[in-house]
Amino acid sequence: MAISDIIYYLLYCVIFVTAQQSRFANGPFKPIFASQLGDDDPRFSMRTSMSNTKLPPTPVLMNAVELSARYAEMDYLGRAPLRRGIVLPQFPQIEIAVLPAPPATTVEVRIIVCAIYSVIVEMIYGNKFYESEVEVSWENRVKAHLYFTLPLDAVLGSSDQIDDVESSVPANTDVAHQMTNNTTQPLDTTFDWKAIYKPDGLNLRPNDVFMLALGAIKVIAPKSMTERVPGPFHVGSEVVDANLQVWLHNRRIPRPTPPFFRFTHVLEAVRRIPGWELERRRFAEFFSSVEVNGQPVGLILMEKGAFQPENGGDLSIS
Repeated sequence: MAISDIIYYLLYCVIFVTAQQSRFANGPFKPIFASQLGDDDPRFSMRTSMSNTKLPPTPVLMNAVELSARYAEMDYLGRAPLRRGIVLPQFPQIEIAVLPAPPATTVEVRIIVCAIYSVIVEMIYGNKFYESEVEVSWENRVKAHLYFTLPLDAVLGSSDQIDDVESSVPANTDVAHQMTNNTTQPLDTTFDWKAIYKPDGLNLRPNDVFMLALGAIKVIAPKSMTERVPGPFHVGSEVVDANLQVWLHNRRIPRPTPPFFRFTHVLEAVRRIPGWELERRRFAEFFSSVEVNGQPVGLILMEKGAFQPENGGDLSIS
């Protein structure tokens, strides 16, 4: 057995044992909250107009996850100014613009989080990755317009090829790390996220991974990012053949002393998941450990199929 294989196996054992200890600690699973993807606020509505110009799916999805995470970092009931242009420099094949409806110069953050998620649902399940203009309304009043488009230089005939980059990401490109270079460092000083595939893990549909990441961001966006994660929860849906689980490290209630596991740490980890899997050219089940100041505080898992509560715990999300 090669040295690299031994190291991989040992790392897997550490994360796996930690995960199992956390999952069975202190009795049956008692969820804090669970989300069924797609349960938008009834006050929210949108109307989408699509052109015949195709967009490369992977850059659309990668940019959508990152932009949604950036809005989730803001005050959920606050307001944000217009934004336009490329979101991730590593995926410059598309631009996303968010324009408040005149005469307003800002738009509510919660509206944009819902809109980004809903647009991606429409693109994925309708298989419609095209340039889009999205009219976003709240309580039947138009509040903003979102635009998913090719970059202006591509439209004007730039020689740069616009293509799906899923098969062309360099093997040594740390996509997950680069995605967060320009983001605010989470609280409690140092943050680290360590992920590893399950050796016998099942492959996942790439779209399911992106949908779970966007769904998790949508679920935690209303929370204060400084709030401590109160207990385990999961994100899943009948239309997504996978689930995402968040656990405290070896605890059922938050630890009484620092470092704490906060929602900002969950957000920071979740936004890295698609890039981490894409970089390795494999979308599959994994374990991951969230560390703050060098201490493990939480675990995030992604598994195929619907979530199965352990020890008879009931988790209905219908």
